[in-house]
Amino acid sequence: MKYKILVLLLLIATSYTKTAFSQSWELKMNQDGVKVYTRSYEGSNVVEFKGEVTVKSNMAGVLKIIDSVSEYPKWMHNCAYSRRIKKINESSGYSYYVVKAPWPVSDRDACIYYKVSQDESSKIVTIAITGVKDYLPEESGRVRVPKVNATWQLIPVSKGVTKVTYQAHSEIGGYVPAVIVNAYITESPYYNLLHIKNMVESPLYPKVTMDNVKEL
Repeated sequence: MKYKILVLLLLIATSYTKTAFSQSWELKMNQDGVKVYTRSYEGSNVVEFKGEVTVKSNMAGVLKIIDSVSEYPKWMHNCAYSRRIKKINESSGYSYYVVKAPWPVSDRDACIYYKVSQDESSKIVTIAITGVKDYLPEESGRVRVPKVNATWQLIPVSKGVTKVTYQAHSEIGGYVPAVIVNAYITESPYYNLLHIKNMVESPLYPKVTMDNVKEL
């Protein structure tokens, strides 16, 4: 009996190890034109996500939304407040945002550094985001997100058509079990990308051009 239990425990441990260090993306959602994938993230119990959507818009139209930091509560999932802390130049700076959490979990906030770049040959626009936990003092009643690593990519498909990808991993801090975080991990990329799609494809959304973004 003890031998059977030991074998069972070894099988469970082996299965967990393979899952924990797998780097393959697994499709978790395919809805309203938005696809969301997850995969394990080395050194963390919280998975990494990647969302994708193709929109009828040039890249500048999408970038305008992502760059309008104070407008995040209009489209970013559960975002209660956001502001740009410091603009270094047209391509980089620091931002702050607050994410609402259901009671009894405390709201989360994050300070991030962002940098926008464009590949000359592919014309892909990348917005790289890194958490800077101690850039601002922590706020009472909020838990500071200790780690953020995220990337937006705007990939030109054809004239006036852009593929948008949003990939991120973060540790939310506090005492929320990873299994709970992972259960709802697909919500943020799904709603963020869906809202962006609806905004840029609205007939009321103005045509946007940017001198620093080279389109097809």
